Amino acid sequence: MKRVIVITMILAALLAACSGSATSLTGPTWTVTSLSGVGVDPTVAITAVFGADGQITGSGGCNNYTAPYTTDGSSITIESPAATQMACAELVNQQESEYFYLLEGTGTYEIRGDKLTIKDSSGQTTLEYTSGS
Repeated sequence: MKRVIVITMILAALLAACSGSATSLTGPTWTVTSLSGVGVDPTVAITAVFGADGQITGSGGCNNYTAPYTTDGSSITIESPAATQMACAELVNQQESEYFYLLEGTGTYEIRGDKLTIKDSSGQTTLEYTSGS
């Protein structure tokens, strides 16, 4: 019986390792799928890469940005992002402005498979991402 349990545990660990899903905040490129529960324009990629150096970098859909961040358990604090100042279409600018606003107002994060959810201090989901790598 012990042998069956051990084999089952090993198979489960191997399956999880082969799934290719993100298990860490740092490393993958996260792509935004919704802002405060509202889907984003899929033709405009809003991305985030959380570096091990405490910097988040990515694209707001038009401009590149960077911001310092810290984590403590599932808590996350992201400082105000600094971004390039390129001119873009009005709808892209609006979506990007909303993203930068929500990015700075974060409180906790959770990763399930290839999905990253960031919630504000009241527990409301503000940002949802999927991992592409």
